[in-house]
Amino acid sequence: MYEKNFKFGKFGFGLTGIILVVSCLFLFTSTASAAKFPYREKYPEVTPIDTEDLFKDYEAGSIIIVDVRSKIEYEVIHADGAVHIPISNKAFVKKVKALIAKHPDKKIAFYCNGTTCKKSYLATQKALKAGCKNVFAYDGGIPMWADAFPEKTLLLGKPVVDPKKQLIPKAEFKKKAISFEDFKAKATANGGIVVDVRDAMQRTKSLPGLEKAKKIPLDKFIPNFVQKKKSQNKELFIFDQVGKQVRWLEYYLVENGYKDYTFLKGGATSVLKKQVYK
Repeated sequence: MYEKNFKFGKFGFGLTGIILVVSCLFLFTSTASAAKFPYREKYPEVTPIDTEDLFKDYEAGSIIIVDVRSKIEYEVIHADGAVHIPISNKAFVKKVKALIAKHPDKKIAFYCNGTTCKKSYLATQKALKAGCKNVFAYDGGIPMWADAFPEKTLLLGKPVVDPKKQLIPKAEFKKKAISFEDFKAKATANGGIVVDVRDAMQRTKSLPGLEKAKKIPLDKFIPNFVQKKKSQNKELFIFDQVGKQVRWLEYYLVENGYKDYTFLKGGATSVLKKQVYK
């Protein structure tokens, strides 16, 4: 009855047609969002905040941005003014609550390494479970922030004034990350230095054929090796746990003049598969 009298324009879309169109648009939007932010649906209780809204609040001073990544990642690159509270810190919730108590009228946005990283969701989830309010996940992370607002980004402690020169494209990083077979073959043939930068907790097994790799945790490797410019005449073959920390290590290598280096795609986990931490 209602549908017969509910016509719009010369095409005469009925109410059912309108509902169908709206439903299709909603489905398309949801599908696109799911593809861009694959972990959102796994954390339905977490409210994400997009780049534009975050920046508006950032400029208005009504939000505090919290970087929940490791110390090394934070020191390489972070949003200017971001507070550093690693999610791995045992006092994470306590520190977040203290921050909220100090700024009760402000929102809190947690970020990590972008759409393929879960830490922003996990941080927000922890805060929510602890009773915190006005907390959000900026799941675009530092990649989207740096791309949108390079002038509000610090790289190795310096403002990003020329993104094309200062930021290493992901495509360039991928060229340096190769499969285990190629990694081992090149390391053996070239007589380079193989470095295992996993920490003691992660280093449960050696990689087959690379048992003699130098074991130098990343937090020691950067100041005691890279920043001292050691072995720059040799090619370095470096692997971490899952192939993500070397992404940030590359900035230190470039900054300190290293040119010949190769990473293991997917890190040790790509070879050893599931690992039990010590």
